[in-house]
Amino acid sequence: MWLVNCSKKDIECLFFNKMMYYEVDKEHALQYQKLIGICFKKDINSGHYWKTNWRDLECEEFLK
Repeated sequence: MWLVNCSKKDIECLFFNKMMYYEVDKEHALQYQKLIGICFKKDINSGHYWKTNWRDLECEEFLK
């Protein structure tokens, strides 16, 4: 699943509803849950507009 395509509600749902996993998948599941936690805490989702220097550069290049 691509997390960049998840809406704010999707991220909240994944954060509050912890996944079940087999023991052999524990490492990957915990990494995924940790990433969901970061997305939730930092408000990273598909509907969030990122204001960065790279974005400014992209806009300038597009307008040329």
